Amino acid sequence: MQNLSDYIKENGVFNFDEKSLNELDALVFSQLAYINFDGVLDGGELTLPQAMAEYYSKNALEDIGELIGISQKALALLAECANTVRFRDVRIANYVNNVNDNIDKQFCGIEFLIGDDVLIAFRGTDITVTGVKESAMISYMFPVPAQIEALHYFQESAMTCKGRVYACGHSKGGNLAVFAAVNCSNSLKKHIEAIYEFDAPGFPEWFFERYDYKQIRDRIKFFAPVSSFFGRMLNHEVEPVIVQSTNSGLKQHQVSSWVIENDCFKTCESFDSVSEYASDYINDMIDYVGEDDLEAFFDTLELVAHELQINDYYDFKSLDFHRITRLIDSLQNTDEVQKERFKQILKRAFSDYTRDYIKNHIPRFSIGNKENP
Repeated sequence: MQNLSDYIKENGVFNFDEKSLNELDALVFSQLAYINFDGVLDGGELTLPQAMAEYYSKNALEDIGELIGISQKALALLAECANTVRFRDVRIANYVNNVNDNIDKQFCGIEFLIGDDVLIAFRGTDITVTGVKESAMISYMFPVPAQIEALHYFQESAMTCKGRVYACGHSKGGNLAVFAAVNCSNSLKKHIEAIYEFDAPGFPEWFFERYDYKQIRDRIKFFAPVSSFFGRMLNHEVEPVIVQSTNSGLKQHQVSSWVIENDCFKTCESFDSVSEYASDYINDMIDYVGEDDLEAFFDTLELVAHELQINDYYDFKSLDFHRITRLIDSLQNTDEVQKERFKQILKRAFSDYTRDYIKNHIPRFSIGNKENP
Protein backbone atom coordinates (compact mmCIF):
# COMPACT_ATOMS: atom_id res chain seq x y z
CA MET A 1 0.00 0.00 0.00
CA GLN A 2 1.25 3.47 -0.87
CA ASN A 3 1.12 6.57 1.31
CA LEU A 4 1.86 10.28 0.99
CA SER A 5 5.64 9.76 1.01
CA ASP A 6 5.32 7.33 -1.89
CA TYR A 7 3.33 9.93 -3.83
CA ILE A 8 6.08 12.53 -3.33
CA LYS A 9 8.78 10.11 -4.45
CA GLU A 10 6.94 8.93 -7.56
CA ASN A 11 5.61 12.30 -8.70
CA GLY A 12 8.49 14.49 -7.61
CA VAL A 13 9.91 14.42 -11.15
CA PHE A 14 6.91 16.35 -12.53
CA ASN A 15 6.59 20.09 -12.08
CA PHE A 16 3.19 21.72 -11.63
CA ASP A 17 2.95 22.59 -15.33
CA GLU A 18 3.40 18.96 -16.28
CA LYS A 19 1.01 17.67 -13.61
CA SER A 20 -1.39 20.21 -12.14
CA LEU A 21 -1.95 20.66 -8.42
CA ASN A 22 -4.29 18.07 -6.94
CA GLU A 23 -5.72 16.93 -3.61
CA LEU A 24 -2.57 14.98 -2.71
CA ASP A 25 -0.43 18.08 -3.15
CA ALA A 26 -2.90 19.99 -1.01
CA LEU A 27 -2.58 17.32 1.67
CA VAL A 28 1.21 17.70 1.57
CA PHE A 29 0.93 21.46 2.09
CA SER A 30 -1.66 21.03 4.85
CA GLN A 31 0.91 18.91 6.71
CA LEU A 32 3.80 21.32 6.14
CA ALA A 33 1.66 23.90 7.94
CA TYR A 34 2.29 21.95 11.18
CA ILE A 35 5.96 22.99 11.14
CA ASN A 36 6.78 25.78 13.57
CA PHE A 37 8.59 28.30 11.37
CA ASP A 38 8.90 30.89 14.15
CA GLY A 39 12.27 32.61 13.70
CA VAL A 40 12.72 30.98 10.30
CA LEU A 41 10.30 32.98 8.16
CA ASP A 42 10.67 36.60 9.21
CA GLY A 43 9.02 38.35 6.27
CA GLY A 44 10.28 37.72 2.75
CA GLU A 45 10.15 34.38 0.96
CA LEU A 46 12.09 31.12 1.14
CA THR A 47 12.00 28.07 -1.12
CA LEU A 48 11.31 24.75 0.58
CA PRO A 49 15.02 23.76 0.55
CA GLN A 50 15.99 27.16 1.98
CA ALA A 51 13.31 26.92 4.67
CA MET A 52 14.50 23.43 5.64
CA ALA A 53 18.14 24.54 5.89
CA GLU A 54 17.17 27.60 7.93
CA TYR A 55 14.96 25.53 10.25
CA TYR A 56 17.71 23.03 11.07
CA SER A 57 20.24 25.82 11.57
CA LYS A 58 18.07 27.37 14.28
CA ASN A 59 16.70 24.28 16.04
CA ALA A 60 18.76 21.75 17.98
CA LEU A 61 18.32 18.10 17.05
CA GLU A 62 17.42 17.17 20.64
CA ASP A 63 14.60 19.74 20.59
CA ILE A 64 13.35 18.43 17.24
CA GLY A 65 13.35 14.92 18.70
CA GLU A 66 10.93 16.04 21.41
CA LEU A 67 8.35 17.46 19.00
CA ILE A 68 4.90 15.88 18.85
CA GLY A 69 4.45 13.23 16.18
CA ILE A 70 2.58 15.32 13.64
CA SER A 71 5.32 17.99 13.66
CA GLN A 72 8.08 15.40 13.21
CA LYS A 73 6.20 13.82 10.31
CA ALA A 74 5.75 17.25 8.74
CA LEU A 75 9.52 17.86 8.91
CA ALA A 76 10.13 14.50 7.25
CA LEU A 77 7.75 15.50 4.44
CA LEU A 78 9.58 18.83 4.07
CA ALA A 79 12.87 16.98 3.57
CA GLU A 80 11.27 14.71 0.96
CA CYS A 81 9.69 17.64 -0.89
CA ALA A 82 12.87 19.72 -0.89
CA ASN A 83 14.65 17.08 -2.97
CA THR A 84 12.08 16.96 -5.79
CA VAL A 85 11.59 18.90 -9.00
CA ARG A 86 7.93 19.31 -8.12
CA PHE A 87 8.31 21.05 -4.80
CA ARG A 88 11.82 22.49 -4.61
CA ASP A 89 10.88 25.82 -6.24
CA VAL A 90 7.74 26.33 -4.15
CA ARG A 91 8.21 29.44 -2.01
CA ILE A 92 6.93 29.95 1.51
CA ALA A 93 5.76 33.39 2.63
CA ASN A 94 3.59 35.31 5.09
CA TYR A 95 3.86 32.85 7.97
CA VAL A 96 1.61 33.86 10.88
CA ASN A 97 1.45 31.92 14.14
CA ASN A 98 -0.86 33.51 16.67
CA VAL A 99 -1.82 31.77 19.91
CA ASN A 100 -3.87 33.52 22.59
CA ASP A 101 -4.84 31.32 25.55
CA ASN A 102 -7.01 34.06 27.05
CA ILE A 103 -9.53 33.75 24.22
CA ASP A 104 -8.82 30.09 23.33
CA LYS A 105 -7.38 31.03 19.95
CA GLN A 106 -4.78 29.02 18.08
CA PHE A 107 -4.26 30.25 14.54
CA CYS A 108 -1.55 29.58 12.00
CA GLY A 109 -1.60 30.42 8.30
CA ILE A 110 1.07 30.07 5.64
CA GLU A 111 1.35 30.86 1.93
CA PHE A 112 2.82 28.44 -0.58
CA LEU A 113 3.64 30.26 -3.82
CA ILE A 114 3.62 28.06 -6.92
CA GLY A 115 4.55 30.24 -9.88
CA ASP A 116 1.77 32.84 -10.12
CA ASP A 117 -0.59 30.70 -8.04
CA VAL A 118 -0.95 30.68 -4.29
CA LEU A 119 -2.08 27.96 -1.92
CA ILE A 120 -2.95 29.10 1.59
CA ALA A 121 -2.75 26.41 4.25
CA PHE A 122 -4.17 26.65 7.76
CA ARG A 123 -2.75 24.61 10.63
CA GLY A 124 -5.11 22.25 12.40
CA THR A 125 -5.15 20.73 15.86
CA ASP A 126 -4.10 17.31 17.15
CA ILE A 127 -5.96 14.69 19.21
CA THR A 128 -5.07 16.26 22.56
CA VAL A 129 -7.86 17.27 24.91
CA THR A 130 -7.10 20.95 24.18
CA GLY A 131 -7.30 20.30 20.46
CA VAL A 132 -10.63 18.52 20.78
CA LYS A 133 -11.99 21.31 22.96
CA GLU A 134 -10.92 23.86 20.38
CA SER A 135 -12.76 21.97 17.65
CA ALA A 136 -15.75 21.55 19.95
CA MET A 137 -15.91 25.33 20.49
CA ILE A 138 -17.38 25.59 17.00
CA SER A 139 -20.51 23.86 18.31
CA TYR A 140 -21.30 26.63 20.80
CA MET A 141 -19.41 29.70 19.50
CA PHE A 142 -19.65 30.89 15.92
CA PRO A 143 -17.49 32.30 14.59
CA VAL A 144 -14.59 31.34 16.83
CA PRO A 145 -11.58 33.71 17.03
CA ALA A 146 -9.44 31.56 14.74
CA GLN A 147 -12.11 31.65 12.03
CA ILE A 148 -12.21 35.44 12.09
CA GLU A 149 -8.42 35.67 11.84
CA ALA A 150 -8.42 33.09 9.03
CA LEU A 151 -10.80 35.26 7.00
CA HIS A 152 -8.65 38.38 7.40
CA TYR A 153 -5.48 36.44 6.65
CA PHE A 154 -6.95 34.80 3.54
CA GLN A 155 -8.37 38.05 2.18
CA GLU A 156 -5.13 40.00 2.64
CA SER A 157 -2.85 37.20 1.44
CA ALA A 158 -4.77 36.10 -1.65
CA MET A 159 -6.02 39.43 -2.96
CA THR A 160 -2.66 40.24 -4.61
CA CYS A 161 -2.36 36.86 -6.33
CA LYS A 162 -2.15 37.09 -10.14
CA GLY A 163 -3.04 33.45 -10.72
CA ARG A 164 -5.24 30.80 -9.16
CA VAL A 165 -6.01 30.66 -5.45
CA TYR A 166 -6.26 27.48 -3.38
CA ALA A 167 -6.97 26.94 0.31
CA CYS A 168 -6.48 23.84 2.41
CA GLY A 169 -6.18 22.51 5.93
CA HIS A 170 -6.23 19.35 8.01
CA SER A 171 -8.47 18.99 11.08
CA LYS A 172 -9.54 22.45 12.30
CA GLY A 173 -7.39 23.93 9.52
CA GLY A 174 -9.84 22.56 6.96
CA ASN A 175 -12.72 24.26 8.74
CA LEU A 176 -10.78 27.55 8.67
CA ALA A 177 -10.12 27.16 4.93
CA VAL A 178 -13.81 26.72 4.14
CA PHE A 179 -14.88 29.55 6.46
CA ALA A 180 -12.38 31.96 4.89
CA ALA A 181 -13.34 31.05 1.32
CA VAL A 182 -17.06 31.39 2.02
CA ASN A 183 -16.74 34.77 3.72
CA CYS A 184 -14.13 36.45 1.52
CA SER A 185 -14.97 39.17 -1.01
CA ASN A 186 -16.78 38.33 -4.25
CA SER A 187 -13.82 39.58 -6.27
CA LEU A 188 -11.53 37.09 -4.51
CA LYS A 189 -14.04 34.26 -4.84
CA LYS A 190 -13.69 34.48 -8.63
CA HIS A 191 -10.03 33.43 -8.39
CA ILE A 192 -10.54 30.48 -6.03
CA GLU A 193 -9.84 27.21 -7.83
CA ALA A 194 -10.46 24.76 -4.96
CA ILE A 195 -10.72 24.40 -1.19
CA TYR A 196 -9.46 21.15 0.34
CA GLU A 197 -10.53 20.10 3.83
CA PHE A 198 -9.08 16.95 5.35
CA ASP A 199 -10.96 15.28 8.23
CA ALA A 200 -12.18 18.66 9.42
CA PRO A 201 -15.10 19.47 11.75
CA GLY A 202 -18.10 20.95 9.98
CA PHE A 203 -20.53 23.81 10.53
CA PRO A 204 -24.00 24.55 11.89
CA GLU A 205 -26.71 23.53 9.43
CA TRP A 206 -27.80 27.12 8.78
CA PHE A 207 -24.33 27.89 7.42
CA PHE A 208 -25.14 25.98 4.23
CA GLU A 209 -28.20 28.12 3.47
CA ARG A 210 -26.12 31.25 3.01
CA TYR A 211 -25.76 32.59 -0.50
CA ASP A 212 -22.01 33.09 -0.14
CA TYR A 213 -21.64 29.40 0.75
CA LYS A 214 -23.61 28.36 -2.31
CA GLN A 215 -21.31 30.52 -4.45
CA ILE A 216 -18.32 28.44 -3.44
CA ARG A 217 -19.88 25.04 -2.75
CA ASP A 218 -18.82 23.31 -5.97
CA ARG A 219 -15.16 24.09 -5.26
CA ILE A 220 -15.07 22.52 -1.78
CA LYS A 221 -13.44 19.09 -1.60
CA PHE A 222 -13.95 17.16 1.63
CA PHE A 223 -11.83 14.09 2.50
CA ALA A 224 -12.10 11.92 5.61
CA PRO A 225 -10.89 8.45 6.66
CA VAL A 226 -13.30 5.55 6.88
CA SER A 227 -13.38 5.67 10.72
CA SER A 228 -13.45 9.47 10.87
CA PHE A 229 -14.15 11.10 14.23
CA PHE A 230 -13.21 14.75 13.78
CA GLY A 231 -14.72 14.94 10.31
CA ARG A 232 -18.09 13.84 11.68
CA MET A 233 -18.35 16.69 14.18
CA LEU A 234 -21.24 19.01 13.27
CA ASN A 235 -22.32 19.01 9.61
CA HIS A 236 -20.91 18.81 6.09
CA GLU A 237 -23.01 19.51 3.04
CA VAL A 238 -20.69 18.32 0.27
CA GLU A 239 -20.32 14.62 -0.47
CA PRO A 240 -17.20 13.27 1.32
CA VAL A 241 -14.41 11.33 -0.32
CA ILE A 242 -13.97 8.46 2.16
CA VAL A 243 -10.37 7.30 2.35
CA GLN A 244 -8.98 3.93 3.41
CA SER A 245 -6.46 3.97 6.25
CA THR A 246 -3.91 1.55 7.65
CA ASN A 247 -4.65 2.75 11.18
CA SER A 248 -7.71 2.21 13.35
CA GLY A 249 -9.92 4.48 15.42
CA LEU A 250 -8.73 7.98 16.26
CA LYS A 251 -5.31 7.25 14.77
CA GLN A 252 -6.87 7.44 11.31
CA HIS A 253 -6.77 11.21 11.81
CA GLN A 254 -3.04 10.86 11.02
CA VAL A 255 -2.91 11.33 7.26
CA SER A 256 0.33 9.34 7.00
CA SER A 257 -1.95 6.30 7.34
CA TRP A 258 -4.19 7.27 4.40
CA VAL A 259 -3.87 4.85 1.49
CA ILE A 260 -2.96 6.13 -1.98
CA GLU A 261 -3.34 4.20 -5.20
CA ASN A 262 -2.49 5.38 -8.73
CA ASP A 263 -1.95 9.00 -7.62
CA CYS A 264 -5.36 9.11 -5.93
CA PHE A 265 -6.78 8.23 -2.55
CA LYS A 266 -7.97 4.66 -2.24
CA THR A 267 -11.60 5.12 -1.28
CA CYS A 268 -14.53 3.35 0.36
CA GLU A 269 -18.22 3.70 -0.38
CA SER A 270 -19.24 4.63 3.16
CA PHE A 271 -17.97 5.36 6.64
CA ASP A 272 -17.63 2.32 8.89
CA SER A 273 -19.75 1.54 11.95
CA VAL A 274 -17.20 3.16 14.30
CA SER A 275 -17.47 6.48 12.47
CA GLU A 276 -21.26 6.27 12.22
CA TYR A 277 -21.46 5.61 15.95
CA ALA A 278 -19.14 8.56 16.68
CA SER A 279 -21.14 10.88 14.42
CA ASP A 280 -24.48 9.99 15.96
CA TYR A 281 -23.08 10.04 19.47
CA ILE A 282 -21.27 13.37 19.23
CA ASN A 283 -24.22 15.22 17.80
CA ASP A 284 -26.70 13.52 20.16
CA MET A 285 -24.47 14.48 23.08
CA ILE A 286 -24.34 18.12 21.92
CA ASP A 287 -28.15 18.15 21.80
CA TYR A 288 -28.34 16.45 25.19
CA VAL A 289 -25.98 18.91 26.88
CA GLY A 290 -27.88 21.85 25.44
CA GLU A 291 -26.61 24.97 23.73
CA ASP A 292 -26.55 27.04 26.92
CA ASP A 293 -24.34 24.54 28.80
CA LEU A 294 -21.93 23.47 26.07
CA GLU A 295 -19.20 25.97 26.87
CA ALA A 296 -19.33 25.22 30.59
CA PHE A 297 -19.36 21.48 29.90
CA PHE A 298 -16.25 21.54 27.71
CA ASP A 299 -14.47 23.87 30.15
CA THR A 300 -15.26 21.37 32.91
CA LEU A 301 -14.07 18.45 30.78
CA GLU A 302 -10.81 20.25 30.04
CA LEU A 303 -10.27 21.01 33.74
CA VAL A 304 -10.95 17.41 34.75
CA ALA A 305 -8.55 16.16 32.06
CA HIS A 306 -5.86 18.57 33.29
CA GLU A 307 -6.25 17.50 36.92
CA LEU A 308 -6.05 13.82 35.97
CA GLN A 309 -3.07 14.46 33.65
CA ILE A 310 -4.92 13.15 30.62
CA ASN A 311 -3.13 14.11 27.42
CA ASP A 312 -5.40 12.63 24.79
CA TYR A 313 -8.57 10.62 24.43
CA TYR A 314 -6.80 7.27 24.44
CA ASP A 315 -6.23 7.83 28.16
CA PHE A 316 -9.95 7.77 29.01
CA LYS A 317 -10.03 3.97 29.00
CA SER A 318 -8.14 3.87 32.33
CA LEU A 319 -10.13 6.49 34.23
CA ASP A 320 -11.84 6.17 37.59
CA PHE A 321 -15.32 7.66 37.19
CA HIS A 322 -15.74 8.21 40.94
CA ARG A 323 -12.59 10.32 41.02
CA ILE A 324 -13.97 12.45 38.19
CA THR A 325 -17.23 13.09 40.04
CA ARG A 326 -15.26 14.14 43.12
CA LEU A 327 -13.33 16.62 40.98
CA ILE A 328 -16.56 18.05 39.60
CA ASP A 329 -17.92 18.42 43.15
CA SER A 330 -14.83 20.47 44.04
CA LEU A 331 -15.35 23.05 41.28
CA GLN A 332 -15.88 26.56 42.65
CA ASN A 333 -17.43 28.28 39.65
CA THR A 334 -20.17 25.76 38.91
CA ASP A 335 -23.52 25.62 40.71
CA GLU A 336 -24.92 22.39 42.18
CA VAL A 337 -27.47 21.91 39.40
CA GLN A 338 -24.78 22.12 36.72
CA LYS A 339 -22.49 19.81 38.67
CA GLU A 340 -25.15 17.12 38.85
CA ARG A 341 -26.00 17.57 35.18
CA PHE A 342 -22.36 17.27 34.10
CA LYS A 343 -21.91 14.15 36.23
CA GLN A 344 -24.93 12.56 34.57
CA ILE A 345 -23.61 13.50 31.13
CA LEU A 346 -20.20 11.96 31.86
CA LYS A 347 -21.83 8.89 33.43
CA ARG A 348 -23.81 8.40 30.25
CA ALA A 349 -20.67 8.86 28.16
CA PHE A 350 -18.74 6.31 30.25
CA SER A 351 -21.61 3.84 30.07
CA ASP A 352 -21.90 4.20 26.30
CA TYR A 353 -18.11 3.98 25.85
CA THR A 354 -17.90 0.82 27.95
CA ARG A 355 -20.81 -0.83 26.15
CA ASP A 356 -19.35 0.04 22.74
CA TYR A 357 -15.86 -1.12 23.77
CA ILE A 358 -17.18 -4.49 24.96
CA LYS A 359 -19.25 -4.87 21.82
CA ASN A 360 -16.29 -4.24 19.51
CA HIS A 361 -13.33 -5.67 21.44
CA ILE A 362 -14.45 -8.57 23.68
CA PRO A 363 -14.85 -11.92 21.88
CA ARG A 364 -18.29 -13.47 22.05
CA PHE A 365 -18.32 -16.69 24.01
CA SER A 366 -20.44 -19.75 23.74
CA ILE A 367 -20.41 -22.80 26.02
CA GLY A 368 -17.86 -25.28 24.80
CA ASN A 369 -16.26 -22.79 22.39
CA LYS A 370 -12.61 -23.87 22.34
CA GLU A 371 -11.53 -21.03 20.06
CA ASN A 372 -12.22 -18.46 22.79
CA PRO A 373 -11.30 -20.25 26.05
